[in-house]
Amino acid sequence: MIKKLLVAIMCVPLFINAQSSYNLTLVSDFDWNGLSYDSEGSDIWGWKNSTTGVEYALVGLNSGFSVVDLSSPQNPTESFFIPGVNSTWRDIKTWGNHAYVITEGGGGLLIVDLTDLTGQTHTYYTGSFSSAHNIYIDENGVAYIFGADVGNGGAIFLDVATDPMNPSYLGEWDDYYIHDGMVRGDTMWAGCIYEGEFYAVDVSDKTNPQTLGHHSTPNQFTHNAWVSDDGDYVFTTDEQSDSYIGSYSVEDMNNIQEVDRIQSNPGSNSIPHNTHVDGNFLVTSWYRDGTTVHDATYPS
Repeated sequence: MIKKLLVAIMCVPLFINAQSSYNLTLVSDFDWNGLSYDSEGSDIWGWKNSTTGVEYALVGLNSGFSVVDLSSPQNPTESFFIPGVNSTWRDIKTWGNHAYVITEGGGGLLIVDLTDLTGQTHTYYTGSFSSAHNIYIDENGVAYIFGADVGNGGAIFLDVATDPMNPSYLGEWDDYYIHDGMVRGDTMWAGCIYEGEFYAVDVSDKTNPQTLGHHSTPNQFTHNAWVSDDGDYVFTTDEQSDSYIGSYSVEDMNNIQEVDRIQSNPGSNSIPHNTHVDGNFLVTSWYRDGTTVHDATYPS
């Protein structure tokens, strides 16, 4: 959970091992404490206004959705807040000038037109589901709803490119519950947490997705999976104490191989939550250990 938004700038990348990272310089923070709504947070994403160049932090709080203006990084201010059903989990992604916010509290998918910084231009989409754990939007404007309250809670595919305020259903993959996932090209990488494995799924035909391969992760509680820029490796986290970031060669889907694993602070019992690829680096959030940046130039 986060109670404060830490506004930081990445300076010189000086990663040597798990005890070093990009050196991060704290510029300021934004504190929701003292406001009239629950300030506990669960997710953060970003959006840049293409007209003004101003960047905004999009933050999921227990009690709703907050948009924070970062035009003055030393003095961030909240632009607007949309209240919602109270929930520990509220996840956000964007497509163009729209934010898509999902929660396990119910009420459907909140869709917000970010060009209206009053927060008044928003709607809700439910379709077949009311709640879900997570969301990802690919480069083609397809939203993937993970962990919904229908079926096994796999992935529901929605077209948000054609009409951003009115998504249309495309299909689903519902073999297993997906806690978190991402998509690049025609491949979905899914963290099937209760199976203890990540799954690679061909989603080129949204009406008939096909499993390509799968592999267990170190602590068999697979929280998320993220593919390298070249598509040859996948990195995973397990939401378990004293777990690892796992590295896997996925060049041959019929023979996926674990090639390495690493911890932020061995023996600390810290829990990895999410890892994202940024070029040759892995940026990972941890319970207790904060954020680490690992050099993944050589994944094995």
